[in-house]
Amino acid sequence: MTSLRRRLDNVLSELDTIRKALNESDEYPACCLILHSDDRISCDVKGPLAKEEFLKECKSCRAMIKEILDNASV
Repeated sequence: MTSLRRRLDNVLSELDTIRKALNESDEYPACCLILHSDDRISCDVKGPLAKEEFLKECKSCRAMIKEILDNASV
C-alpha cells in the first residue's frame, strides 16, 4: 500500500507543478516552444503556425488542460 500511496503523491505533485506552470505563464505557454526562422511557432502538439494562429490554438489547448486538472483535483 505504501508504494501506491507514494505513486499517488508523485502524480499529485506533478499535477500541481503543471497547474502552477500554466497559471504563471501569460501569453506564451510554459512548455517547449520552437521558434522557426520563417516566424512560425510550434510545440510538441501544434504547429508550425503563424504566431497569431499558434497563440489561438495554444490558448484552447491550455484551457483544455486546465479543465482536466480541475476535474482531477475533485
